[in-house]
Amino acid sequence: MWNRNVTVLWLAQLITAMGDAIYQLALIWLILDMTGSSIVTGLVAMGAYLPAMLFGLLGGVFADKYNRLNIMHLANISQSLTVLVIPLILYYGVSDAMLIGFLAFIRSSFGTMFPPALNAFIPEVVNKDQLTKVNSVIATSSQLAYLIGPAIAGILLGVIALNNLFIFDAFSFLISSLLLLFVVRTKAPPIIEKHATLTQLISGLKYIIDHRSIGYLIILTILNNIFIMGPAIVGMPILVKDVLGGTISDFAFVEAGMAGGMLVGSLFMYKVSHQLNNGVLLLLALIWDGITYAFFYWIPSVPTAIVMIFFHGMGIPVITISRTAIIQRNTPNAYHGRLFSMVHLAVVGMTAMSSALVGILAAVMSVRYVFLVFGIGAVLSGLVGLLSAQLRRLN
Repeated sequence: MWNRNVTVLWLAQLITAMGDAIYQLALIWLILDMTGSSIVTGLVAMGAYLPAMLFGLLGGVFADKYNRLNIMHLANISQSLTVLVIPLILYYGVSDAMLIGFLAFIRSSFGTMFPPALNAFIPEVVNKDQLTKVNSVIATSSQLAYLIGPAIAGILLGVIALNNLFIFDAFSFLISSLLLLFVVRTKAPPIIEKHATLTQLISGLKYIIDHRSIGYLIILTILNNIFIMGPAIVGMPILVKDVLGGTISDFAFVEAGMAGGMLVGSLFMYKVSHQLNNGVLLLLALIWDGITYAFFYWIPSVPTAIVMIFFHGMGIPVITISRTAIIQRNTPNAYHGRLFSMVHLAVVGMTAMSSALVGILAAVMSVRYVFLVFGIGAVLSGLVGLLSAQLRRLN
């Protein structure tokens, strides 16, 4: 049953992550090509990630209050139906960037329910001493998907229109839900709290106040993602298109290069999960991410960008897997939904703010300078984390 559940969750994540990889590539490039504006592109990207700031904590409360597997099904089906509207309106000639941005906002609103539910559900079907390994295995599904997805998109764009890529994303959610039907619980589900939603939300916030090391971890996540996410989402397509003179296929292969690095990073975490301290690994990876971003200031060509983004990608799963295992191991499962929703809020919420900021800055300065400044900021956030003995001791 353990092998079956891990396999099912891995496949479900692989399918949806492939759809997400194709969707993100198609959405940003569509808006950039439609408007030619880095500011509008940044605002649409912000709208796609803003729901995490507005509804992320509520999604965590739901994950602790209701059946987590059912929440994952609801999130998948709702996102599928929403994203199908995009190719439909484009087919009828409605090329409105703000309307597409609104649909991206709705899709992401439903999507905020999935990550806290999944991360809280894993300890229900996996033994505690296997959590880091299982998180590493499941993380490889996303990395493999982001390696394959953009490459597939780059190939498909030679024979189909950009608009049709959104259909792949819609069907990926439906296939994922079908796979999740095969999950079998190996433990009794946790006792569901019956408190009012607001009471649960307040108790989750009180938990991180009382347990400062977890609170510091979430604050550091907020700080780091201000510097990391905007350049990845908005800065990279601008760099490839406007600075390096690349095409959408070039951008797809740059994205695939990052996924390749992430896959290597996940395999590294699988091998060293019982040998090295997760807290120290996380902090060193934050510094690595910043250093590799700063080097994009000197990138001369698309092939060089693919190589550099590969090295950058290696640090990402070291951060995410370490952080997930730390929370799963050191906090009660009854709080996992709320705690992972706070992490999701920190990551995706800051992605919204960072994407808008990068879009504005890229309109007034070379995007190369954006990568340099934001990379230095990411390095400093990692160094600040290293000063905290509580963060270094987390495992």
